[in-house]
Amino acid sequence: MRGVALMSGRDQDQPILLRGMRAQGEESPAQKEAAAKARRGSPTPTLASIVQQRIGSDIAHGQLPPGMRLEEEELAQRYQVSRTPVREALRQLSALGIVDTKPRQGMVVAARSVEHFNNLLEVVADLEASAARYAAQRMTDSDRAALLGLHEQMRRITDVADAVAFDHANGELHQLIHQGARNDILFNGIVQMRMRTLPYTRVEFISERERMEISFMEHNAIIQAIVRNEPEMAYHAMRLHVLDAGNVQEDRIKA
Repeated sequence: MRGVALMSGRDQDQPILLRGMRAQGEESPAQKEAAAKARRGSPTPTLASIVQQRIGSDIAHGQLPPGMRLEEEELAQRYQVSRTPVREALRQLSALGIVDTKPRQGMVVAARSVEHFNNLLEVVADLEASAARYAAQRMTDSDRAALLGLHEQMRRITDVADAVAFDHANGELHQLIHQGARNDILFNGIVQMRMRTLPYTRVEFISERERMEISFMEHNAIIQAIVRNEPEMAYHAMRLHVLDAGNVQEDRIKA
């Protein structure tokens, strides 16, 4: 990322960064309460929400391609549940625009459109960027230490080009930033908008080593801005990161 020096993990002295954060003062009561709330975790997911996630994952992996008809009975057998949670999951996915209702066909996986994807991407980029901005203002010292630790782990993953591990760690890193924003409405908005992009998602693109290295460097710029309490830099670095990843997806939609 232009204008931001990169941390290598080996060369950067993380304790110095952390001492710099502590020098700004103790956490406020509001920050402590927000941190405690984040540690309590999310409610137990319902069966319908689990089925919704499974269908979404299969769409993202191309196992349920755009235009494919979604039969309740077939999905119930696929996920070994009754038709009731499947029906509710499809209703939720329809509300998100991930599946469509077609005359004489029923539910089908939503078709892909470059224009629609670009509109979604702009919103996701702004929401994720806002989360990074607030995280730079509200993350606790322990939050920032966890972010740095995960980033160092991703450097080692990138070195060995482990695509599966990178994908998992990438999701964790973004979630740490979302939670660090301390804004439940924003967090839920990001989840919902990310769900809307599932018909366009091609999970295999991150398996390319060059893509992993680019993503790691972009993460580096975001994390430095957060650690250094630079909210506007964090906002712009995250927005560019999301748009850059989206451009890769757009190229594959056109292909």
